[in-house]
Amino acid sequence: MSTQKILVVDDEQNIRDIFQTFLQDMGYNVSSAIDGFDALEKIAKERFDLYIIDIYMPRMGGLELISRLKEMHPEAVIIVMTGYSGLDVDFRSIRQSAFMYLSKPIQPDELLRAVEAGLAESAKVSKVKIETPAPEPVPGVSPDLEKSLQHYLLRGFSQDMTTRLLSYGVLREYPRGSGIPVDKEEGCMIFVDRGKVGVFCQDVQIECLREGDIWGEETFVAPKSSFTDLHAQEDSIVRHFSRKQLIEFFSNCEKSLIDRFMLNLVQCMHLKHRRCVAQLVNASKNSKE
Repeated sequence: MSTQKILVVDDEQNIRDIFQTFLQDMGYNVSSAIDGFDALEKIAKERFDLYIIDIYMPRMGGLELISRLKEMHPEAVIIVMTGYSGLDVDFRSIRQSAFMYLSKPIQPDELLRAVEAGLAESAKVSKVKIETPAPEPVPGVSPDLEKSLQHYLLRGFSQDMTTRLLSYGVLREYPRGSGIPVDKEEGCMIFVDRGKVGVFCQDVQIECLREGDIWGEETFVAPKSSFTDLHAQEDSIVRHFSRKQLIEFFSNCEKSLIDRFMLNLVQCMHLKHRRCVAQLVNASKNSKE
């Protein structure tokens, strides 16, 4: 039997029984839960490699469960399933949080392919997590400046609003040495989800973006053409946002959230400036020694 663990969450007992029996016959280690609350109790006691979650369930449905699961384990690999038409499902949230989406009725071969792909993705994510070292502290930079710029930019956002905003971004992978386009559309912001990204001005590196850093946030206020070039200094994953997407997101939000974002944005720009100055001062000291 496989050592990888699967959790099936569905309020229909026949679905749970069929999935569990079929996957166990295929050699997988399978547990089941009747709804979100039951699933959270099991997740608190043991870690699973793959989660198969139904959307519509009593007490706690799939979307809320996924949101809580991602808070506990951001790297969780999730397969979403539903027997409804899905027209009223927040597909942006699903695309942001789930690895795959399946519509009932699900055929055995379809389920098996999804499980194989999901477990392969889980193994890849676990390997990356083990191999990725913690970011090195920047000499001469205070702990306050070491906090993630994403932390400051999204301060005051609820988990739900953070998830919704992130769903507007497009994830792209860049191998080491490749250029990272600010985007064809003028006024683009990026989040560095993983890796290191060098920022260059006329072939001179002026900044190194690490996991949790952002770039281009000022273009949300004043659209302009970029005068910098970005290059991946190691294999990196970057989340791209266009100004149009950000405006679309905030057009559906309360004014208080927009005001909060603008204040956070100004603070991020200030912190980034302070960090650059601290790095320059430190580099100057080292050159004199």
